Amino acid sequence: MSHDLPEKTREIFGKKPYLSLYFQNPPTEMLEFRLEAAKNQNEFFLSKKGRALASAVAPLTQAKRQMDSVSIQSTDLVAILGLGNPHLIREVESKLEPGQILLLIDKDRDLLFPLWEEWLEPVMEVPGRHLFLGENSLSLLWNYLESLPVERVSGIRILRNAASVSLEEMFYAETDIRLRKILSSKMSDLLTKFEFERIWVRNSLVNTANFLSPPSPKTKIESLKEKFNGTPSLLVSAGPNLRRQCEWIKSIRDKVFVMSCDTSLKVLLKYGIIPDGVMTLDAQTHSVFHFLGEDTSPIPLFADLVSSPPILRNLKFKSVVHSITAKYLVDASGELKREATAGSSSAESLLGPIGDVQSGGSVATTAFDLLRSLGCKPCFLVGQDLAYSGREIHSTGTHHNEKWLTLLSRKMSLEKINEAVVRKRDTRYVPSVTGGEVLTDYVLDLYRHWFEESSKSLDFPVYNVNTQGAKIENAENIGPEEATQILKGFQDHKYFWKEFPAWKPDLIQETLVGSPTEFKKELLETIDTIKNEFSKPEKKEEAYTDLLSLFRDTLGKWEDLRYLIRKTEVYILRHKDKLDEERKKQLFLGAILKEFTGLRRKLLAGD
Repeated sequence: MSHDLPEKTREIFGKKPYLSLYFQNPPTEMLEFRLEAAKNQNEFFLSKKGRALASAVAPLTQAKRQMDSVSIQSTDLVAILGLGNPHLIREVESKLEPGQILLLIDKDRDLLFPLWEEWLEPVMEVPGRHLFLGENSLSLLWNYLESLPVERVSGIRILRNAASVSLEEMFYAETDIRLRKILSSKMSDLLTKFEFERIWVRNSLVNTANFLSPPSPKTKIESLKEKFNGTPSLLVSAGPNLRRQCEWIKSIRDKVFVMSCDTSLKVLLKYGIIPDGVMTLDAQTHSVFHFLGEDTSPIPLFADLVSSPPILRNLKFKSVVHSITAKYLVDASGELKREATAGSSSAESLLGPIGDVQSGGSVATTAFDLLRSLGCKPCFLVGQDLAYSGREIHSTGTHHNEKWLTLLSRKMSLEKINEAVVRKRDTRYVPSVTGGEVLTDYVLDLYRHWFEESSKSLDFPVYNVNTQGAKIENAENIGPEEATQILKGFQDHKYFWKEFPAWKPDLIQETLVGSPTEFKKELLETIDTIKNEFSKPEKKEEAYTDLLSLFRDTLGKWEDLRYLIRKTEVYILRHKDKLDEERKKQLFLGAILKEFTGLRRKLLAGD
């Protein structure tokens, strides 16, 4: 890197280190790009090999007309594709709020040098403005977007400099699609968080306070990581193909560690197959129906910390093995960032390291990553149809199927019920393991892509043992006979894990950072303090910003409690220009009293 860079540029590198990468190998030959004067005085455009990348007469007018055709809100993320018109950069930047996200993207890295000093450097000084040049920078862009908090973002506005885009149409088209897809996924995640975050926090705190409570002894997944090194695993899901594979599962039972999803447990037990563990993830109480009527006492339950407390409190398992859903992202500065489920910070303050598991949104994706963290390899998938094989939703024998059987009548068949469910979904056709196509839906297809991406990054094979259903790329799609031949190369496992504490609860000796009783007592005291403070009549006279500041100060070490009202807080933030002061305070105070009253009741009831 040149040592002649101005001090201002070096200061920007301190805040946005990735920018320094663009300066490491400055071109030694004459640049393809030149900043040229337009016919109109004090206006400029960029040219590449003599070809103008904006109007050579009035690039400023061109930029202003383009801006007039776009309505940019203060909560929009804005991206410019193609930087051939420097006036467009300046015009867009001038219309944005402080901290609003602006992404400047171009296929060519070398245009940095004629544009930097006058056009790019002033923009890069502003927080929230970022520059991505060249194909090699795209991984940084995707990492940045994946790690970007989107609470303040309500949409995306993409402006294209037509002359730049015409040079590399495929690059910019693919970038446009990926930008929108990631933002759409992030917004969907945010809506999911809004829907469930309060439940996650409540469940995590209740399960933490109940850690030493009966009926099932509890431990943490951290103690089991890499203990199964080299042992083949069988992940059982509840797809329509499962019932056809149960006899095969019995035949290879002594070769594999069997992990059942909660939805598939009843099917396995009906065939006399007792899995080595069962995974549950759902924070809602209706998950209990996957276990009701079954003897679960011989089976350890692998439960995310957000799992429904009544399941853990009312049903007997061999043990409960807790984990935390977390993902690791690399942000634009290159730093690794851990993003764990709301409520986990408070839990770890008492329980210590619990153990992270990544999830693609379903029980099966969580169980898959959990098996990887245990050290199991290779992994065989069964019942992972990820499609409506035979236009069925689930295998016969699941709770869903049992429920539908009660609805049968002369006019209502099982096929008709399945068909009604399918027609409500956003369906599509995808490649099948049989070579044709099979019907799936948007959500199942997301899970399929998750398995495909995860399988690609592993150092061991993944086998999809299925005679129907969707084909999973990067996994070997095979039948039961071929799977049996592969497993003949492995020794019988002799159930060695039954000597581990999760299967021998008398050996469980958890060392906690503190006392669950004290944890619950201090938490209840904080809840009561907040309720009392914000129910005072004089609070209605204070400004919303003062109330928000007071709330955050009152939380003390219980930072996770802020998630209880985050939906309201973000709603007020997004509609700050439409809501008057009184309405903001009314929403905020109402949310605090409602959510903290609910949490107090849950803690005292233990569920």
